[in-house]
Amino acid sequence: MASKILLSLLVLAAASPAALAAFDVIQMLVDKPQYAGFSKVLAQTNVAAEANQLKVASLLVVPEKTVKSLVSLPVDKLRQAVANHVLLSYFDPIKLDEMKTRTALLPTLLSNTDKALGVLNYSKADDGQMYFGAPGAPCVAKLVKVVAARPYTVSIMEISEPILPPGFGKPDAAPGRRGKGGKGKIKPAGLDESKEVTGKKPDDAAGKAESPGSAAAAPSPAS
Repeated sequence: MASKILLSLLVLAAASPAALAAFDVIQMLVDKPQYAGFSKVLAQTNVAAEANQLKVASLLVVPEKTVKSLVSLPVDKLRQAVANHVLLSYFDPIKLDEMKTRTALLPTLLSNTDKALGVLNYSKADDGQMYFGAPGAPCVAKLVKVVAARPYTVSIMEISEPILPPGFGKPDAAPGRRGKGGKGKIKPAGLDESKEVTGKKPDDAAGKAESPGSAAAAPSPAS
């Protein structure tokens, strides 16, 4: 299984038109029309340009069938919501699975302007399925698959629905039944956490999410 995940990531990386230096998240999505709506708001809000300036990043995208609740937000909330889909570290399903805890707070691009809202709650359910949620909201945005990646630099992963803070609107997809998640105190994930994976070569850090299952209960942000 691990070899298949690694092979799929290498194919994605080789197919990327981006050079080994800077990356362009819009270019990485240009041949994927199923994310056209999300790509459009990335450009409109200037979040894409800001993300491209990062040394490492992980972008969480949603398909056309669930993007409506995001693109319909008023302008003053749209930029915040989109920026909160850009993680400030490199993550993929393997790296998330290797985290020492089953819950964590992951800083996002929004943290540059809003420390309170600029994090995502991450939680892994008992069946291995991974979920994300905004502070104060349930972890119901399910990690679906890796869309594109350049190991240890940038990854683009599909999630089941937009991640919206309370009061920003309702997701298009109805939340499923949530199962039991991990225990223990939530620990913020450091911005250089991607360097902490031991015994792995850079090419090992990628793959697809586990099969769909029940989501974990949303963890409360650490004080």
